[in-house]
Amino acid sequence: MSLRALRTVSGLTLEQVALSVTEELHRRKVLKAGATVSRGTLSAIESGLRGASVDMLEALAVAYGLAPADIVTDYQPRPRGLEGVVA
Repeated sequence: MSLRALRTVSGLTLEQVALSVTEELHRRKVLKAGATVSRGTLSAIESGLRGASVDMLEALAVAYGLAPADIVTDYQPRPRGLEGVVA
């Protein structure tokens, strides 16, 4: 199940997940004081435009009430540069 689908069936908004993830990352002392995880960051992770660190995946698991091992990713970075661009 995708993270977006998991969020949807959990009845959570991006804002709610962002707050939960931010709190968990602060608890783990991963984020600096005052730093937050944005809805945009979570949306990019959900849509595959951005990868997630182990800390982020573990914080997401906490937000959804899952064990950290329950969230896995097959994220592959997109190629950078002009490869495949037709002028």
